[in-house]
Amino acid sequence: MKRVLLVAYYFPPLASAGTFRALRLAKYLPRAGWDVTVLSVTPKVRLLKDPALERDIPETVPVLRTPTLEPRNALLALHRVGLGGVAHRIEPWFMTPDDQRGWVPFARAAARRAHAATPFDAVITTSAPYSAHLVGLAMRRDGLPWLADFRDEWTTNPFVSARFPTGWHRRLNAELEQTVIRTADRVASVSGPCLAGLRRGSPDAPDAKFVELPNGFDAEHFAGPARGRPDRFRIAYTGILYGHRAPHAFLDGLARVVGDGRVPRAEVEVIFAGHTASSRDVSGPLLAGVTVCGHLSQERSIELMRDAAVLLLVLGREEGGPGIYTSKLFHYLAAGRPILAIVPSDGVAADLVRRSRAGVVVPPDDPDAIAEAIALLYRQWRGEGEPFDPDPAVIAPFEARRQTADWARVLDAIAAPR
Repeated sequence: MKRVLLVAYYFPPLASAGTFRALRLAKYLPRAGWDVTVLSVTPKVRLLKDPALERDIPETVPVLRTPTLEPRNALLALHRVGLGGVAHRIEPWFMTPDDQRGWVPFARAAARRAHAATPFDAVITTSAPYSAHLVGLAMRRDGLPWLADFRDEWTTNPFVSARFPTGWHRRLNAELEQTVIRTADRVASVSGPCLAGLRRGSPDAPDAKFVELPNGFDAEHFAGPARGRPDRFRIAYTGILYGHRAPHAFLDGLARVVGDGRVPRAEVEVIFAGHTASSRDVSGPLLAGVTVCGHLSQERSIELMRDAAVLLLVLGREEGGPGIYTSKLFHYLAAGRPILAIVPSDGVAADLVRRSRAGVVVPPDDPDAIAEAIALLYRQWRGEGEPFDPDPAVIAPFEARRQTADWARVLDAIAAPR
């Protein structure tokens, strides 16, 4: 079989939204004709872990883990001694391309050693962190065909670009980004709009270089009989809350529909699960009916999704443009519960929820529309009105085994001849 080196900073046991894309590739590419070796970072570097995810790594997939030297460790120390403000001011200065830059020398050396010992036929680098692509850049210059995968845009990502402290940082990151795009044999991203953003600075690049490879879900994680009607009108959110991804409009809409009696307060339960969620994020008139959890394992998170009456998806208008799905949307689709998608109506997330008939789409800044949607979903939970009837034909292509065949075809097209 052909061999691929998968460079993924976030990989089990590290817990991150980005972990799952790399894990699905490591698990299913061998079934599509590609032996995988993973290159990742030592787990000691991050606090959030989910060791149970390591069960999904096939025994035949070696995982090379390297040390790293990252400024975030010093910044965390500043936080611990009460100098968090100083840490926030210093951190953006390391964004070249990100604060994982100190991983690159270790990862690059490990990649070259592994390739020298038993040559690979291709390399995949997946970002964020964008530093992973600097490893791919080195391997391509050594002659190894390269697929550069962007789970998020880089310099056109508002969460990233807003943190560049100077014009010099902005220009240097743009130059690095274009070097990656020009040098890689293929550039992948999760949606058409994200690909368009990446190629904006490379208008002469051939169309064949750019490949849309969406996020998805592992059906094995959602196996088991379908759940019955939840015992309460339970609305669940899994993931992080930050920046423009805030629940305030949802809570306002919920307060209105409870306040006017369309949804009895005693029947409502709201659960926010995620390592950045806090009571401050979800404060409001319904705080007594809201539970805020910390980080949950993937297994527990899936249980929460499957036991919910409604799954909450929140995207702000300013959050990354129309190409953002968020990886949790695909887990929501797999969980088989109605989705309340509080997202921009012109984005890919709204389009997918509509096409799959998986829920209700409402604008992120319209509490009245959100209240109407909650009332509709409550009636549906009660068994009144139109039943929930998602379209499996739209959802099925996002299952990991089917998606990995697409990745294998891309690798086959660029693979080095033996």
